[in-house]
Amino acid sequence: MKATMKIIAATAALAFVTPAMAGGVTLAEKGDSKLKLEALLYLNTYGQTADTITAASTLSTKTVGLAVDRAYFTAKYYFNDAWMMRITLDAGNDQSLGGKKQNVFLKAAYLEGKLVGNALDLRIGQSHTPWIDYEQSLWKHRYASQVMADRYKFDDSYDLGLGLKGKLADGLVQYFVTETNGTGYGNAARAGSVDLNARIGLYPVEGLTLDFQFRDGYRGTKTTVAGVTAAGVKSTLMQTMVSYGTKEFRIGGNYMINKDLAKSAAVSLSHGGAVSSAYRTAAVGDIVKSKAHGLWAWTKFAADFGAFARYESLSNKLTGQTTSEKLTRYIGGIEYTVTKGVKFALVADINKLANRGGVSANTRKDNRFGLYSEIKL
Repeated sequence: MKATMKIIAATAALAFVTPAMAGGVTLAEKGDSKLKLEALLYLNTYGQTADTITAASTLSTKTVGLAVDRAYFTAKYYFNDAWMMRITLDAGNDQSLGGKKQNVFLKAAYLEGKLVGNALDLRIGQSHTPWIDYEQSLWKHRYASQVMADRYKFDDSYDLGLGLKGKLADGLVQYFVTETNGTGYGNAARAGSVDLNARIGLYPVEGLTLDFQFRDGYRGTKTTVAGVTAAGVKSTLMQTMVSYGTKEFRIGGNYMINKDLAKSAAVSLSHGGAVSSAYRTAAVGDIVKSKAHGLWAWTKFAADFGAFARYESLSNKLTGQTTSEKLTRYIGGIEYTVTKGVKFALVADINKLANRGGVSANTRKDNRFGLYSEIKL
């Protein structure tokens, strides 16, 4: 604990000597065209206690230190007012790598253009999927926590494919519909089918958002290799979200249902979505049903200070089992904005996974306390 407090105190001291950064940098302009550079860092210092509890024993693992949770570098080129391209590099820690585990990879590489004013935009390449980036823009605290669809792997934040998006009825309705590989930016592979991922939003009054998501496909698990077809795992995700707020606060709530149906056994063993590997379907006909709901809010209560919080509850149930796996999460933080582009927050993140794999005596706990930061250029 003393080591944790020393690291937090040292990192907090940096808040008062960090140079001002804001809004990206326009590197070059010529006529309507321009090149803009952006950078984003999530530098988080925390102490973590992870407990594995079974009927036979309790194993506790404690770690402390700094994590570069994300480091993004983005270049955007605007050909004119209608067409642009974007490339984003993403750095993170990949424990599956041998030797050096800090990995740099491609997050975004796409072309976007207006086809019919604001009503119809085309986007092609490796791009945001319709939901996660959008919800993050409302939540505004990605550096402290992902949104549920991203954190629990029911969706990918970026994927390869083609999308159509736009605003209708003077902005009362907004939509984003994509057909993607389904494998996500981490894999970026082609498979035996493409996935549908769509969001539609309604904005009846200022500050109120009503959003719906539908995602359907195989997430890259349907393949044909050397004449042998793997039917894969059919995933269907439906999500709804309501939020209300202004520039000073926002409160929101989500409800999500996901079903994974195994149509073949081999690939289903590696299929994501469930919290524990015990719930990755392993036999033809197996179904994992997942339900989740969450509440989140943030507010600014002074010129440079604010607070945020999330509550999440997730349950997973496998065909034939009577006990559901249940995850409960509480996260809260006090935020200080040093200058435009630099934020620090003291965060508590409490997680409990009960009945892991449908076994009542199998529990996981993960608690984190520390100083989190977002540094944006």
